[in-house]
Amino acid sequence: MSRRSYEQFCGLARALDLIGERWTLLIVRELASGPKRYTDLATSLEGVGSSLLASRVKQLEADGLVVRSQLPPPAASVVYELTESGWALARAMAPLALWGMRNLLDGGPGDREAYRAEWGLAMIAQLIDPDQLSGVETVYDFDIEGSFARLHIHDGRAEVLPGKQPGPADAVITSTIAALASIISGAGALSELLASRDIVVDGDPEAVSALVGLLPLGAAS
Repeated sequence: MSRRSYEQFCGLARALDLIGERWTLLIVRELASGPKRYTDLATSLEGVGSSLLASRVKQLEADGLVVRSQLPPPAASVVYELTESGWALARAMAPLALWGMRNLLDGGPGDREAYRAEWGLAMIAQLIDPDQLSGVETVYDFDIEGSFARLHIHDGRAEVLPGKQPGPADAVITSTIAALASIISGAGALSELLASRDIVVDGDPEAVSALVGLLPLGAAS
């Protein structure tokens, strides 16, 4: 599959050769919350044409960042998931997304901008140092202005599950989009956002403080 190259012997140029095309990083963002069917990707990435999406996914496969697999019955669906190299890319994307988030703090999404809770949680999951998660077993359910997702910390990793999930959570967190962005970026203090009720916790408040404390720029105060 041919594509243009910067033709520079530079790590940044090479990275852009591989993942600099429009929609490519957003496909990786979607897969950072778990394996997805092609139809899942098309639904989440509203606005990308089917042929362009297929081309981008195919290129990610060719570059060894994404692999196709078959779910066992009864699902028996073909899904796409990140390879080890793809997960390394997802972790490298988190600081870039954090940089971008600082430009979103003036307000919520515009009328034509989509938002999904798992996007913010996937960033949280990649920002947390896995060395801090040893022995931690906590389930967080998020309701971000009507968009739902679960963050499950277990076995030394943080797993994101889009949508409402069965089973109990240690804490259910209801938040505005702006408040979650403020916490992730380190611009806001949890105590202030709780006092203003921009963030409301049902369950163990200490679990939420512990989660914020895991973020490199989080404010646990």
